Amino acid sequence: MKVGGIILLVAIICAYIYYCCWLLLKPFLPEEHQSYNYFPDLKYVYYIPSIFLFAILVTCMGVLGYILINSEKFSKPIEKPWIKYNYEHPKF
Repeated sequence: MKVGGIILLVAIICAYIYYCCWLLLKPFLPEEHQSYNYFPDLKYVYYIPSIFLFAILVTCMGVLGYILINSEKFSKPIEKPWIKYNYEHPKF
């Protein structure tokens, strides 16, 4: 379990470093530079985080919707608190 976590952490750190280099260094590199070809176009810098953010939001909303639909607390009617004490509500 720890090895998997370490591998995942290293992969995320490497992806973050690559993304930061792509975002911060590519605009300043000349097109003839050899490392210029390691990065895609800059328009994808904005597409990738947008897709990930959308996927995270859809997942969160799906989980919340599933919980609300299948939760018994939200599906059964609310009991009036004075009923369990046999209190009759005064009629006006």
